[in-house]
Amino acid sequence: MATPLLTTKLFVPPIRPDWVPRPHLMARLDAGLHHKLTLISAPAGSGKTALASAWLSRLRVPEQAGSTPRDVAWLSLDEGDDDPARFFAYLLAALATVEPSLGQDLRPGLQAPQLPPIDSLVTALINELAARPRPLMLALDDYHTLDDLAIHEALGLLVERQPASLHLVIVTRHDPPLPLSRLRARGQLTEIRQDDLRFSPEEAAQFLNESMGLELAPSQVGLLAARTEGWITGLQLAGLSMQGRDPDDLARFIGGFSGRYHFLLDYLTDEVLSRQPEPIQAFLLHTSILDRLCAPLCDDLLADWWPRSLDHQSADILDRLQRANLFLSPLDDEHRWYRYHALFGELLRARLQETQPERVPELHRRAAAWYEKQGQGAEAVQHALASQDHELAAAVIERTITRSSTWSRADTALVHRWLEALPGEAMRDRPWLRLFASRTLYIAGRPELAVRKLEALETWLHRHPEVPEADRLAALVTVDRASYAVVLGEVQQARTLARQALDGAPEDDPIARFRLPAILGMAALRAGDVVEAQEAFSSALDIALEAGLGFAALPFYCNLVETLIMQGQLRQAMRTCREAARLSTVGGEPILSGGFLGLELAKILYEWNDLDAAEQHLREGLDLLARGGISESFGNMHAILAQVKQAQDDEAAALDAARRAVESAQRDGIPRLHILALAYQARIWLAQGRHDLAADWARDYGRLGDTEYVREFEDLTLVRVLLAQNEPAQALAWLDRMLAPALDAGRRGAAIEIQALQAMANYALDRPDPALAALEQGLTLAEPEGYVRLFLDLGPPLVALLKAAGSRGIAPRYVGQLLAALEPATPSRPVEERQPLVEPLTDRELEVLQLLAEGLSNREIGRHLFVSLPTVKSHTRNLYGKLDVHSRAQAVARARALGILPPP
Repeated sequence: MATPLLTTKLFVPPIRPDWVPRPHLMARLDAGLHHKLTLISAPAGSGKTALASAWLSRLRVPEQAGSTPRDVAWLSLDEGDDDPARFFAYLLAALATVEPSLGQDLRPGLQAPQLPPIDSLVTALINELAARPRPLMLALDDYHTLDDLAIHEALGLLVERQPASLHLVIVTRHDPPLPLSRLRARGQLTEIRQDDLRFSPEEAAQFLNESMGLELAPSQVGLLAARTEGWITGLQLAGLSMQGRDPDDLARFIGGFSGRYHFLLDYLTDEVLSRQPEPIQAFLLHTSILDRLCAPLCDDLLADWWPRSLDHQSADILDRLQRANLFLSPLDDEHRWYRYHALFGELLRARLQETQPERVPELHRRAAAWYEKQGQGAEAVQHALASQDHELAAAVIERTITRSSTWSRADTALVHRWLEALPGEAMRDRPWLRLFASRTLYIAGRPELAVRKLEALETWLHRHPEVPEADRLAALVTVDRASYAVVLGEVQQARTLARQALDGAPEDDPIARFRLPAILGMAALRAGDVVEAQEAFSSALDIALEAGLGFAALPFYCNLVETLIMQGQLRQAMRTCREAARLSTVGGEPILSGGFLGLELAKILYEWNDLDAAEQHLREGLDLLARGGISESFGNMHAILAQVKQAQDDEAAALDAARRAVESAQRDGIPRLHILALAYQARIWLAQGRHDLAADWARDYGRLGDTEYVREFEDLTLVRVLLAQNEPAQALAWLDRMLAPALDAGRRGAAIEIQALQAMANYALDRPDPALAALEQGLTLAEPEGYVRLFLDLGPPLVALLKAAGSRGIAPRYVGQLLAALEPATPSRPVEERQPLVEPLTDRELEVLQLLAEGLSNREIGRHLFVSLPTVKSHTRNLYGKLDVHSRAQAVARARALGILPPP
């Protein structure tokens, strides 16, 4: 459900007609432009927003801004933005008012079921902003309405690393939890506070006498300024109360004026309201329930509650209130939408609740009905909930959800809050609400509770077959239950439910038709039935391709590649990756779920010992998944990255990646993925000689009971620990039980590993003949597919076995290659000498250079190397810089002249 954004939140508020110029504050703000952050922090009604909007409006005008006018992006925040996805959606929308392309690549990730990591979002945004040479001001008004720690962390990261062209302005009632003391100590913070914003007696006189139209003596102005302590809203309230008084009454008013804050508010509110005509009082009170006002909405709210002569006169009244400076601010240049000053609105709502409490629920009901008619479901739900009419709220929420055509992470969090606000009885007879309640729980990382909710809904539907669309609901419940079951590793249940749903799948619904065989394929994969899984994924792929749904077909290609890898068919897996790459972009933009294609490519390239390329595909894949809000734990991408970094002898990075894999899986709340990530971590510990930690893992793993899904990788990790503990007999017993099932099911990738480990176990037991027989069998399966890392990762203990195999004529060429990789010879000349450059080209830059020489375009190079177009351009810029050239023709000629490329 894509919630529309309110564009009125993105306008710099117009300069108020009663604005009092404040040159000393403008000068302070101008002087702080070389700082990172301007903080305007003061209580409500202090003139913060008015000052910020006047300053920023001036900076946009060349003759006022000096030699460098600045772009200005403005965002007015409210409590509804206290969610990272919603906040970032508005932030990117604000930046787009300056440059529509800013943050464009990040927006799809905000519509995904799971928000990308905050640090990756902010880093990507910083990189985009850094590429803009023109100065940019980003202003966040009413920042105090936000409490979410993730948002504060994101802003903190932005402040710490912001590019020089960006200046951040925060307007707030209280200091945000940002590193202010550090910025202050570094001289990178400009602060405007309550004392700075107070009106001086001279400014108070100008405001009261010129802006408010009063004729007060200097002594009277001084008394009011002193008793309000220069508080701008207090002076405005006083000025409104004094308008129309005769001199004697005015003197009494000023003489008895109280300077105590809360008494001042109570007194002035009574004075302001009591001096307005009765219809205007009614208008102010009744419309105070609105965060934003427009004339048609106000007309609907006040229908039947004020004189007929005023029906449909809200537009005139809003205009009159604005001209009277009655705490009403326009939100757009056309003056269609307005809002009350926050403090004034709070006071009006308190007075309404005190004097006419019975009308408050009905006002919210009317507002809900108006917003729903306008198609603004989120606002309709907000008012329906505020009405305390739970049946109405449930109905509005249900209609809002079921009318939606999309489903994003931000909306998931919002819907979760809506449903949490409803009592259980309001949802009991609303199956759509119950279905989506389950989905929000699942996405929130509570799959077991989501399953229980679905099971309860299924029982309810059986008892209420008369419910509209009961068959469709029942089918969706079954599909969701099957999907949750396969993720949780409940293989048999997933198969049973998916086949049950498959029988009733509508022929005209391609999504339902390919979703079900995909679930069956995942269930088969979990059970280790790779051939069945391959057939199911092929079926899902065919359905998606026939329907022209390339975005859905790409993940099925990735599933197919996974089955091929498990079958030990690495070369066919790579060919399938190349086929899938044709679907990895739409309109030149990458499909975000294509991050899993990077994972599969990395697995193949890692096995072929092309470590740099494997790492690059992993990192690009991680970036795509993060932008799409897709959890990387479903592919254990950080776990694979840990293996790559370990193979590159970067032990610290390997440990960090393994830790992140475990944390990600644990955060997603899926035990199956957590168990798998822990096994990857144990392999890293073994490779680094941390046998005590690996032994601890093995003890914990041994306590696990049986599962419906195959734990082959985990079991083989246990075997490796047993060998490290010098327990070859136990290891061999495990391996002998595992080999036949792996071969029978066609899992030749696992069979090769099993046979290599059998060779090592037999060798440790001083049984050379069985050891070499097992190794020969493994080498026979592995050689045609080019396996390398599987053997290298077993380390030095395998060297003696390979030498013995070579002496017996077992796969001599292949054994020689493996031994060369295990015992690499020192090259005759280092890379730096082979490249006569101050900074040598990397392996990937050499690949790009070779493809440039072959005449491939940047887009063709990206498809060939499985990298994005921006990545190709980055590599090209780097090699141009190192070769000191400015075109591809010059680069090729220079490389040939230096001997980096062969002659044509």
